[in-house]
Amino acid sequence: MVNKLIVANLKMNLELSDILRYKNELEKFNVKDIVISPSNIYLYIMKSSCYDLCAQNAYYANDGSFTGEVSFKQLKSIGVKYCLIGHSERRSIFNETNDDVIRKFDSCIKNNIIPILCIEGSNDFNFIDKQISFLKGRNLENVVIAYEPVWSIGTGYTPSSDNIKKSHLHIKNELSESVKNVKVLYGGSVNMSNIKEICSIDEVDGVLIGSASCDVSTLISMYNKLNKM
Repeated sequence: MVNKLIVANLKMNLELSDILRYKNELEKFNVKDIVISPSNIYLYIMKSSCYDLCAQNAYYANDGSFTGEVSFKQLKSIGVKYCLIGHSERRSIFNETNDDVIRKFDSCIKNNIIPILCIEGSNDFNFIDKQISFLKGRNLENVVIAYEPVWSIGTGYTPSSDNIKKSHLHIKNELSESVKNVKVLYGGSVNMSNIKEICSIDEVDGVLIGSASCDVSTLISMYNKLNKM
């Protein structure tokens, strides 16, 4: 199959013993194009040559008196390749604004970490455009967009293939002059039953998997399912 990027967002789940077992299981398989996003405290011990690491969040300042925060500069120093920016849970629970997202995105780029910019999905393309407008007119590369219809996250409901295709194509067209080879992932209730159908859409470059990825055997099964396409 054409390579699709799989990003496993473990959120605030799994304890140390679970994480070590998760890592050991992944390393038994010859996987590629998989990105693991554990809680920040586990990033260093999850380092492996078998997959890439993604932080779930960071603060935009490189250093300073910001108790409890982790900077992109620090993440880079331990080998983190990606970072989620503006996830819907950061927006809805922690009240992150578009300005916060832009500051984090810029710091992510400055520290040579690939941002996975999460945008809230909608049938209203104007709503989507407002979230990515700050990217226009910039000469960027190595940017990943995660399209997340908020009504899909954790609900088991996914939009139709046609809806996903049109939304992803719109995002790519809007950013075609500002971001070289932009990748657009789909996120929202991705699971064993729908991952193959979602990834069969040409405009979808991969998936952002949430709760379903917390079980490593399920993640590996989804990976294997894609590689049989």
